[in-house]
Amino acid sequence: MKRYLFFLLSSLLLFSSCEEVIDYDLPEESAKVVIEGLVTDQPGPYTVRLSSSKGYLTQGPAAGFDNAVVRIKDNEGFEEILQAKGNGLYQTTQLQGKRGNTYHLNVQLNGQEYTASSFLKPVSTLDSLTYHFKEGTAEVDEGYYATIFFQEPAGKGDLYKFNIYVNGKRDKEIVAINDDLYDGNYGDPEIGIELEDGDVMKVEMLSLDRPGYEFFRVLSRMQYYTGGPFDAPPANAPGNISNGAIGYFGASAVSVIERKVESGNIR
Repeated sequence: MKRYLFFLLSSLLLFSSCEEVIDYDLPEESAKVVIEGLVTDQPGPYTVRLSSSKGYLTQGPAAGFDNAVVRIKDNEGFEEILQAKGNGLYQTTQLQGKRGNTYHLNVQLNGQEYTASSFLKPVSTLDSLTYHFKEGTAEVDEGYYATIFFQEPAGKGDLYKFNIYVNGKRDKEIVAINDDLYDGNYGDPEIGIELEDGDVMKVEMLSLDRPGYEFFRVLSRMQYYTGGPFDAPPANAPGNISNGAIGYFGASAVSVIERKVESGNIR
């Protein structure tokens, strides 16, 4: 399957994720605590995952920590202790993310404290999704391709992440962008995934704060790293977790659009 990037030049950033589970491969002596979590303005529950980074010689998935106390609180005074669900997963039961709030994560694990904070920025609204047919070429497979449309607000500094689903299955490629191309204008990027008649595509557009954008920018290099066995690995992604832990705790507003490939929406 041929792939090409939607969005152009320096405005784009491509990184890989497998169902939101990221494996961090570090030298054996450098194994660290990994903390990943996200609060959104969509209905919960929200999940925080605690694990250990894998060494290059370690086989199998990273081990999860089930002996932590995990709290999330916001700037309005709400605080919740998350419930342990096993395999290093902790979930909220009452928290509801809200645009304009700041969310603070606190993890107590094996006598150590780890903290992070993230501001839940607004997101542009995905107001339409259309399809068009392309003939096959050396660069592009024949098929239907989607274009999404949204009004980007004026003022530089907006950052976004896109999650793409086809027939309910999340695509491994995720695109994060800044607003250099679209600031204050109408965005109409094309998604470089070929589709067939009857396929259903869902697009999630999430707001990012600056630490989240920088985290995924470096993570993209790590996960597409193709150096030889004796080459130095890329630098760790600069997450926002304190006390030397790896990972990122974020808060995002979400806009979602979903549509089926059928005659009524093909241009």
